[in-house]
Amino acid sequence: MPLWFFPSLMGILATLSLLAAIWLVIHLRDVASLFSSDTSSDIVRGPGRRRASRARVWFVLFIFNTGWIASLLIWIFVIGGYANAVTDAAG
Repeated sequence: MPLWFFPSLMGILATLSLLAAIWLVIHLRDVASLFSSDTSSDIVRGPGRRRASRARVWFVLFIFNTGWIASLLIWIFVIGGYANAVTDAAG
């Protein structure tokens, strides 16, 4: 693998995670309605209409968490020195 592979992969994953986080903040009412229950009043959805489906909110939550967890694992892989064996610094 070329030397630029791991930094660019981390950049792509971080960008995906950032975009998913922005989407989640914009659709915060839908996230609140996903985690609210009828018996508890701890999380209450605000006024306004629903904009995103439950499946889309779960998908974006999955993308967000996958992005930052994968970035963390790549960071640990590189810092631990395990990436030195698979990286070709000459090419």
